[in-house]
Amino acid sequence: MFSRRSILQATSGFAAIGFPTTRALADRAYPSRLIKIVVGNAPGGTDDLISRSLGQYMTTRWAQPVIVENRGGASTTIAGGHVAAAPADGYTMLCLIGTSIVQTVLRDKIRYSLDSFSPIIGVGGFPLALAVSASGNIKTMDDLKAAAKAPGGVKFASGGVGTMGHLNAVKFLRSIGGSGLHVPYRNNPECLQAIAAGFADMMFASVSEVAPMRSDGFLRVLAVSSQERSSNLTDVPTTRELGLPQIDTVLWHGYMAPAGTTPAVIAKIAETITQGVNEPEFQNRFKPLAFQTDLKTGTALKSFLTGEAAKWREVITENNIRITD
Repeated sequence: MFSRRSILQATSGFAAIGFPTTRALADRAYPSRLIKIVVGNAPGGTDDLISRSLGQYMTTRWAQPVIVENRGGASTTIAGGHVAAAPADGYTMLCLIGTSIVQTVLRDKIRYSLDSFSPIIGVGGFPLALAVSASGNIKTMDDLKAAAKAPGGVKFASGGVGTMGHLNAVKFLRSIGGSGLHVPYRNNPECLQAIAAGFADMMFASVSEVAPMRSDGFLRVLAVSSQERSSNLTDVPTTRELGLPQIDTVLWHGYMAPAGTTPAVIAKIAETITQGVNEPEFQNRFKPLAFQTDLKTGTALKSFLTGEAAKWREVITENNIRITD
């Protein structure tokens, strides 16, 4: 009768002399069944649209179904918790966005951290636009600075506490020595309507959301947060051009697997997503929405994630922003 120890010793011996382990065989066969991309928001958002586009590409390349599973709620933390607890086999991955990174340092009772994941790839994102009402008194960046430094400051809108719109407005006001009252709404479309109507003075939202309302004459855009001007708003200066290089946020999108996923599987997913992002069909679909490709893997991706977490931790700590539920 064989003991458990003898079986383990024999198995390790096979690996030592060149016989592949069960996990190595699984890596070679990957993928051999359905794969889920878990998205932390409802269908229709940029994270959902990008994931569905890349999922369709991977399905074609791998001859295995790649589906999107929307697990919205709690600012993407429901999706994050689900993937963090999933098997580390490459068949469940998370679409990680900037808001997801913020939650790991914003919430007191979150059940996971960035260390709960193995980074796969960052694909790029959407720059933010600083928008004000087209019919209001704020017409230039100097006007906004003056209003923010006046007694009472400005009212700034966002889609909720801890969103990119909220934190970027706080960071912006602090950088110019101004002040403001946060007016949270349920979502960005409501915010933009409030800005247009004059119920709030300013907000940061994605260029893709702001550009149509600017074209229709409801909003004025003072700056975009990317390092280069947006192809959708070529006449609008960047924050860097206006002397605010620290306001450089892009609504970032990337993909993560549960911690412990093997490098071979991570590399195969990253390679295929890279090919999908570079496909003309993907670029032609998302460039009109102001998407900026910025592919990152390996050490570069890990450094980026660490830097983003540190940057937002500083903003959150300095301004005493917390979510305790």
